Amino acid sequence: MAANAVKGRADAARRFLGSVRELSSYSDLLRNLVVRDLKVRYRGSVLGFGWSLLNPLLMMAVFTLVFQVLAKTDPIERYPFFLLAALVPWLFTQQALTSAMRSITSNAQLIKKVYFPRELLPLSAILASFVNFLLAYGVFWLVAIPFGVGITGAMLFLPAIMLLHLVFVLGLGLLLAAINVYFRDTEHIVEVGLLAWFFLTPIFYAMSIVPNNTVLGLDVHRWVFVLNPMATLVTDYRYAFMWGFLPIRHTWITVVGAVVLLGLGWSIFRRLSNRFAEEL
Repeated sequence: MAANAVKGRADAARRFLGSVRELSSYSDLLRNLVVRDLKVRYRGSVLGFGWSLLNPLLMMAVFTLVFQVLAKTDPIERYPFFLLAALVPWLFTQQALTSAMRSITSNAQLIKKVYFPRELLPLSAILASFVNFLLAYGVFWLVAIPFGVGITGAMLFLPAIMLLHLVFVLGLGLLLAAINVYFRDTEHIVEVGLLAWFFLTPIFYAMSIVPNNTVLGLDVHRWVFVLNPMATLVTDYRYAFMWGFLPIRHTWITVVGAVVLLGLGWSIFRRLSNRFAEEL
């Protein structure tokens, strides 16, 4: 049994490496798809990529007005920057998952006519959103100077946090893209799920409002991070940008979860992709 298990893992590793080599041979197509997705997203727009900067700024202004002026919730130091540090990563997650989920169904004619690795479609959609995400980080520096946020050593961890974020979104995006081909109600479910996920993630509020007590023997404050990878990620972004702290201790759980999710999403996508043309 042990020999069979080892052989099974070796076969899985070979299949994975074979998929990676196949994708690398289509790097030019991937680049063209990313450029296409970026152009389509801002086609006919006067500001174009400027919306990558303006959109989070407008949302920041609205949330600041509602929660710090009108509702008069507990004041949070440097709230606009506190909000942006989590809002920009969340917008990337939302846009990437939505576009990846629809990437197969919206390219039905292309899939039926030409062979290429189907992973390229959700991958290009996510990478296009990631480019917008990187551009939106210009917002941080526009807001950072007036609020006295300086460069800290913890910012060296930002590339690692971004890579972890990208791996997590890629795994979930591949999974949703495959499921959406066979179950079209996925789009409606995900739309509601993203809204609920937004409010369950500490984006416009601090984690301090989450009760630090036990329910049924479980630490609520801790399990918010364990069950919600975005809570860990937005907290890591805030720590690196605002306070110069290292990633929180729950980050390792998100690392493991993101790698497992990527493997699961990739495996399910590859298994189901053979019948995409028939279902579309």
